[in-house]
Amino acid sequence: ITGLNAPVAVTHAGDQRLFIVERAGHIRIIDGNGNLLPMPFLDIANRVDDGSSEMGLLGLAFHPNYAANGYFYVYYTRDLGSGLDRSRVARFQVSVDPNIADENSELVIVEFAQPFSNHNGGDVHFGPDGYLYIASGDGGSGGDPQDFAQNSAVLLGKLLRVDVDGAPGANDGPDCDISGHANYRVPASNAFNDGIGGQGCDEIYATGLRNPWRFSFDRQTGDLWIADVGQGDYEEID
Repeated sequence: ITGLNAPVAVTHAGDQRLFIVERAGHIRIIDGNGNLLPMPFLDIANRVDDGSSEMGLLGLAFHPNYAANGYFYVYYTRDLGSGLDRSRVARFQVSVDPNIADENSELVIVEFAQPFSNHNGGDVHFGPDGYLYIASGDGGSGGDPQDFAQNSAVLLGKLLRVDVDGAPGANDGPDCDISGHANYRVPASNAFNDGIGGQGCDEIYATGLRNPWRFSFDRQTGDLWIADVGQGDYEEID
C-alpha cells in the first residue's frame, strides 16, 4: 500500500479491514480487497499536536464488543499552550457508515501532563481481562531527569490499566487523571487501590518503564510483552 503519511500503528476491528494510524491525526482503512479507502475513518488532525517526531496520534484499540457498541479508543498528544502539552486517551464511536467514525462522539477517558516532546508511549490495548491498558512514557528528555518512572504519584513511565465499562464509585474512580472527567473505574487488583488522593496513582498497573512504545498480549497465554525504548546502549523487552 502506498499513499500513507507516517503510519505508526495497525490493527483490526474483528473483520477483514485493516485500520492504519497516521501520526498527524488520521485513521485510514485498507478494505478486504487490499484497497486504501480515500476517506479517513477518523480525522482529528485539528486536535492532535504532532509538532515533534514522537508526538501525534499514536495508538488505537477497538472495544472487545465493538461489533455491538461501535466504540474505539485512541491515544494522542495535544497542546494547550506553551509548556502545557498533554497526552489524552479518548473514546470515539463509529457512525451509521461502518467506514466513517463520528468525529463529534469524543469522550475523554484520561489525560496527563507531558513535560517534554519525546517519550510519549502511546500504545493502547484491551487485555484478556477486558480492561484497557495504556502505555505512558517517562515524560521525555534523556535519562528521566525528574525520575518519573520511579514516582508512583505520576502516570508517566508506567503501564496503566482502567475499566471503561462501568461507572466509577466513590473509592474506585479516577485518581491521577487531570482531564476533569470521570469515565472509568480502577480495577481493584491494580498496584495501588486506596482511593482518590491516597498513596500512588490507582491507575498504575506496572512501574519503571522508559518509553513503552508498543506492547502486545499473547493470545494463547495472556502474557503481556512490552517493547521499552532504551537510553543509548540497550533496548528492552519485558
